[in-house]
This record gives sequence, structure tokens and C-alpha cells, in this order.
Amino acid sequence: MADPHRAAPLVPLPPVLAAMVRDGRLAHSLNIEGEPGLGRKTLAVNLAAAVLCTGPADVPCGECVPCRKTLAGVHPDVTVVDGLADPEAYKMKPLRETLSAAWLQPSEGKAKVFVLADMQKMERDAQNILLKIIEEPPENTCFILTCDNRHRLLPTILSRVVTVPLRPLGREEYLRRLSALVPGRSPDEYGETWRLTGGSPGQGAQILTDPAAAARWQEAKKAVAALARGDAYGAIAAITPYEKNRAEYAAFLETASALAANRALWAELGLTPALSAALGLHLRDIVRRSGENAYLPLTSALFGGWHGLHRE
Repeated sequence: MADPHRAAPLVPLPPVLAAMVRDGRLAHSLNIEGEPGLGRKTLAVNLAAAVLCTGPADVPCGECVPCRKTLAGVHPDVTVVDGLADPEAYKMKPLRETLSAAWLQPSEGKAKVFVLADMQKMERDAQNILLKIIEEPPENTCFILTCDNRHRLLPTILSRVVTVPLRPLGREEYLRRLSALVPGRSPDEYGETWRLTGGSPGQGAQILTDPAAAARWQEAKKAVAALARGDAYGAIAAITPYEKNRAEYAAFLETASALAANRALWAELGLTPALSAALGLHLRDIVRRSGENAYLPLTSALFGGWHGLHRE
């Protein structure tokens, strides 16, 4: 039976990370990169448990005291900060206060571990605070970052971390995980989420259980198709209703970015590899502008003003 008090479920580490831990080659700073819904934060917490695990065999064992405390979110030597759930935590002052604990000795375990989830939400100045620490990290300290795209981190940070990319799941494994997360749906419902998400069960579960999320994916799909055919009005009409809430607006843009990168949808959306890459750059610029508190109606106009590569 699953422990209801766990902050994260016990999951196996990918082979590359398991080998690093087993052989004592784990870098002091790592970055777990992957699309939303692939379980980046869950994996990061499990890696933190593996760092502190005292079990006799595979780590994290999930049974020793350090593992149980880490997975329950109560280990005094593990700090988890989530920039998506708590954007204020990535402001300069609270971040500086959080990271100051890195200079303290571990209370119980053999190391202090900092999990910084959704690093793409951290502004440049705040990233520089982190950079100063990982340049010369305190002894017995491990930093585990997660992000959706490594290129949204400072190049100076990337040069000091080991990035481990997570790949979308194959169809069979995706359907197995999704049916465990959301049982009782039809094969067609599971299959449609596979097409939309490209293999991210977390996103698939959100589509199946949250009507607002399901609507956002369909509207974002309409917007991407409109951009691909040069229909500025259609693209702006799809995104405009989300201007009322900046967080929902950002979620719409992230969804559009995921759809534009999904090869399985390129033919349906009218995209080519070159158009997908160019549209991805355009969407990242719009995400950046919206994150800088830009006037959203103007941002929407810029969103719809993309001309692609196929129209001179």
C-alpha cells in the first residue's frame, strides 16, 4: 500500500543516474531536463533519497530511515524548492536565505541536498546567486536542478552541472503508467492523450482529469495550427481568453510549445522540422515576455504575428 504521507512515490533511477550513485561518481550539481509530465521533480526527490540512502542494496531502497524521511518530505538535510508551485521562492531574497543553509553541516545524513525544481522559472539575477555557490560548492552538498529546457538556464550554470535528459516514454510504457494514474478510461481516450503529449503520462493524466487543462490543450492545438498556416486572427483568438490570468496564459504558451515540438502532430498541424524549430524559438520569446510582466494583449498580438519560414 502506498504511503499517503510521502511527498514523492518511490521510483527507480534511470540507469545513468543509478550507475553514478553506485560507483560514487555522482556530480555535486545535476540538472534533470525533460518535458512537463515526465516526473522530473519526483525523480529529483528520489535521487536525493539515493544520496542519503543507507540500505544494503539498490538505492534508493525506500525502506531505510533516510529514504522514508526524504520521500515523506521531512528529512532535515533535504530542501525542496518548486518554482512552479511557489514562484516567490525563486525571488532573490528568499532564494539567498534558502541557499545559505548549504554552508551548514548536515544534521542527520552524510550530505545536504537541495532540489530546485522548475529552474526555468528562475530569473537571471537569482540564477547568478545559485551560480556563486555551485562554482565552489560547500563540502558534502548536492544540488539537483530540474527544468524543461536546459537552454533556459545560464550558460555558466550549464557548464557546472551534469545534465541528464529524460525522454518521453514509449507508447506501451506510457499507456501502462497512465492507466495506473487514471484507471477506467477507454483505449481511445488513453490513445488521444498519447498523441497530444507525445509520451508524458503526467500531462496525459491532467488532460483526462482536469476539464480546464483538456480545453487548454485543444485551444493551444488550434493556435499552433493557425500559426502554421499564417492565420494570425485564429492564433490570437485562441490565446486571448487566457489573458485574464497570467499563470493560465503561461500554461497555454507552455502547452503550445509542447505541441509544436511533438513530431507525431507535425503533419496534422502543417509543420515541418524547420517550421517547428522556428516556432519553438518564437514561443520561447513570448514565454519570456509574458514572464517579464509584459502587457498580455500586446504579447498576444506578437504571438499571432509569427510569419514562419514558408512565407516570404
